[in-house]
Amino acid sequence: MTQTSRPDLTKEDIRKTATTLQKARPSYGALIDFYGQVFIAQSESRSDITLAPIIIEPKLLALKQENGMPLVDPSQFLIDPAQAVTLLEKLCDLAVAHAPKLANTGEKIFTALKNGNLEIEPIFSALLNNRPFGKTATQLDIPLDELTFFIFSAMAPSIQSCAVQLSAYLKDTPDQKKGYCPVCGSHPDVGYLDQDGKKMLICSLCAHEWQTHRMGCVFCDSTDRQDQHYFFNNEEKEYRVYVCDNCQRYLKLVDLRLLDRSFVPKLEQITTLHLDYKAQEQGYTTHKAKN
Repeated sequence: MTQTSRPDLTKEDIRKTATTLQKARPSYGALIDFYGQVFIAQSESRSDITLAPIIIEPKLLALKQENGMPLVDPSQFLIDPAQAVTLLEKLCDLAVAHAPKLANTGEKIFTALKNGNLEIEPIFSALLNNRPFGKTATQLDIPLDELTFFIFSAMAPSIQSCAVQLSAYLKDTPDQKKGYCPVCGSHPDVGYLDQDGKKMLICSLCAHEWQTHRMGCVFCDSTDRQDQHYFFNNEEKEYRVYVCDNCQRYLKLVDLRLLDRSFVPKLEQITTLHLDYKAQEQGYTTHKAKN
């Protein structure tokens, strides 16, 4: 089956790709500068993470395989708290130096950490268990979405390390080609066509990559051609946005056969925000509609 957890891109890969994208899309220059450094910091942090393996007993693994279930629930991911806090402090510094809109939040989080006014591990747990932590944002006097960005960015290397370890359990798993991550069950936030034209998805939570069906919606499984559409820009033919009229969701996809640079998924997402805006203007979303 085609499932992977992408090995860490080197700092040089990220730096070169960031430079290439800055030249191609100067309007994104400041964003690329900041996020490129964020992704480099995460890559460096991941090399120092120490975590015990997540063990799945054979009977439970067989049951999950038989029923097409993900290996774990997001709440089961482990976090290296020391490395996550060290990375969080570095991210705060980067925000102060390179991201004016996030600088105030970065300063307040950093100060709270240094003063012992921020218990970080309960927030890690809350995020993984989908529990609210807005009270913390209120206490720090910062926007909840910005606190979430910093916390998730600090946790990401640990989560990705867990996904790499867990992906070994998928080697002999029948190819389900589902629209949700076979490791943690989360939905993708970006996809790509590999050099053989296979449609691959990347998990929005753990960054695991897996193959899915080339046709149809990855979110609602609709295969009705009348519901499925895509659009692209003639000047950016490496990108397509697939939209579904059945569930009103969309997915950005990168054709690697048309790229002349290293593929850094998160950087490609940052530099295609204009495609998100276009999809959202047409009424599509990345999130499941609430009943």
